[in-house]
Amino acid sequence: MDVGVSGRKRLQLVAAVLYATVVGVGIVWALGKSAATTPVIMIALGAPLILRLVPRNYLYGMRVPRTLWTTEETWYRQNTITGVAMVLIGVVWLAVLAVR
Repeated sequence: MDVGVSGRKRLQLVAAVLYATVVGVGIVWALGKSAATTPVIMIALGAPLILRLVPRNYLYGMRVPRTLWTTEETWYRQNTITGVAMVLIGVVWLAVLAVR
């Protein structure tokens, strides 16, 4: 059964949103109200953006007119940058927590 491009992107979006939900809830459940909860969630949600796994959508990713209404490449490039920033901030945050 061949899934068209539109169907594949829809499937990618469902998988990305499901991943974000499961990871967010799982981390909050595992870490509770720990100081490490937010940076770990930032790292976990930034990774799919870096890997270009999240298609253009209105739910998850860097959603501004420039990314939503221009080319797919603009969406992926900006979300890769956003994902790298999220992961780096999360790692630095965890390092600061470890040193404290």
